[in-house]
Amino acid sequence: MELVVNPPQQVFDQLIHWAAVTHGWGHMPYDYQFYAKGFDGYWFICMVDPSKDDSTNFVAGGSLARCTDGNGNPLYSIGLFYCQEEYRGQGYGKPVFKAMMDIVGEDNCVLMAAPDMSQKYADIFGFKEMPVYCHNKLIIVPSKMDFAEKISDEYITKNWTEVDPDQLNVYDKSVCFMDRKNRMQLWFSQHQVYTKVAFDSKQNIMGYCTIRVVNLNRLVVDPFYAENPEVAVQLLTDVCKMIPDFETFELLLFRFPAINEGIEVMISQLCPIGSFTIRVANRTQFTRKLLESRDEVVYSVACTTHGFV
Repeated sequence: MELVVNPPQQVFDQLIHWAAVTHGWGHMPYDYQFYAKGFDGYWFICMVDPSKDDSTNFVAGGSLARCTDGNGNPLYSIGLFYCQEEYRGQGYGKPVFKAMMDIVGEDNCVLMAAPDMSQKYADIFGFKEMPVYCHNKLIIVPSKMDFAEKISDEYITKNWTEVDPDQLNVYDKSVCFMDRKNRMQLWFSQHQVYTKVAFDSKQNIMGYCTIRVVNLNRLVVDPFYAENPEVAVQLLTDVCKMIPDFETFELLLFRFPAINEGIEVMISQLCPIGSFTIRVANRTQFTRKLLESRDEVVYSVACTTHGFV
């Protein structure tokens, strides 16, 4: 087997296909180029079988990105760490993770760990700084959602292209405490990505919601921020109505911090009993310093591969 960095697109496509089929992770092929363009640094590190071509050679791999935190310090993130089922238990993932951590060095790094892997990442790899709560996964069946004709007179929503990018960035920074302007503008512009921004009567931004189409005929909400449940209902309703043939998608997926109490109010207004499930999904873990965010307004995080808020 051979360790490679930033191999051809076909190798990345193998990873996201098998990760979706076996674990339900939602991605699209364009994510590879988005990570490379949207972050200050990006490394797709993987083990491949050199005896096979680029459409069948993936063995194990992971995605490492670097951005800047709110204090101007480097922040690395690890995601999409995955090994083909037939190669598990043979040590192929270890050199991948080591290569990523060698790049991270002494800087801060974050990942979203599966519950059964959380302690291992803390004990062995030093991802010990974490909030006291987990992130949950909300899974909704789109065809069973119930959208009201009239929701609120207090808020309006606009397409992201109608909103001043600087004003939207100020709001985004108020939630995540980082400057993600260029990255988020690029994110909104990807294929089959739908975004609306909510305003109150004084033209203050009250939240925004992005939903994108991912593999296996699913939709992922990332990100989704709202200052209160009423805004959340308005935003989610309006974005869902933007999506062609919305009711034909298999699932609508959210990843939200467990401390967000507004999510239950939103669900009660849009999702009849039997149309949704909630389960524990991940634990956000850092190596050096836990970075704060306004998680009480986060209804779904941005890009769970390289985002924690």
